[in-house]
Amino acid sequence: MKKGFEQSRQHLAEVFLAELDDAILQGQLRKLTNSTGGIKIVWSKKLNTTAGRANWRKEKLLDRQAGIEGSVDMSRHYASIELAEKVIDNEDRLFNVIAHEFCHLANFMISGITGNPHGKEFKTWAAQVPKTFTDRGILVTTKHSYDIDFKYVWTCTGCGTGFKRHSRSIDPERHRCGACKGPLQQTKPIPRKTAANKSEYQRFVQEQMPIVKKENPGSPQKGMMLLIAQKWARRTGAGAAWDSSEHQLDQAKGDTASRLNGTVRSM
Repeated sequence: MKKGFEQSRQHLAEVFLAELDDAILQGQLRKLTNSTGGIKIVWSKKLNTTAGRANWRKEKLLDRQAGIEGSVDMSRHYASIELAEKVIDNEDRLFNVIAHEFCHLANFMISGITGNPHGKEFKTWAAQVPKTFTDRGILVTTKHSYDIDFKYVWTCTGCGTGFKRHSRSIDPERHRCGACKGPLQQTKPIPRKTAANKSEYQRFVQEQMPIVKKENPGSPQKGMMLLIAQKWARRTGAGAAWDSSEHQLDQAKGDTASRLNGTVRSM
């Protein structure tokens, strides 16, 4: 369903914008922007905090062929509507945002208001939309208030605060909750369980590493891995090669130690 909307959203936006212009302004916006290619509909990946944005500028020209009375001021209107890909994900939102931005363009180009974007003139235009399109359920407000469908969400296991992102930019191993410093857990999408894919030795290393770190503060990573390998050898019955005697350990180095080191490196 979402894929179908993405394929048709440009056409839907252009058609509804034309309907608004014809029904409320008798096509005045189209006439004003005709020489510059009409009102452009642009989908943006960068709009994250608002659903849409209306852009307009006027370029003044001089008509030097106006006759004996002198030059005549003329203007070119450039207008566009930016739409947020990450916010507008269905037809209802699209129509409401297009209507909102249409009112801004009418305010700019017809009313000549540029300094008070949501003032009384904007509200006058906004009131005309639901009256004209009673069957669409459109309501133009002064602010877009849509819940954004973020792709990734992490939740603090301490205070429950949610952290939403459009990319996998949070690493629970490195980041903590800004409110309570609690650990974060990814809750959308829920990660596939990977523990089942780990070998028994990998799970053993994961279990023993904090213990070995606590028992041997300041020890380098290589040294801790060697200690864990020794524990693993004793646990699996290879303890003869890991006798407490340093002399016996050296003797076994050519066989058992190299085998265990190979296991560690393959993690």
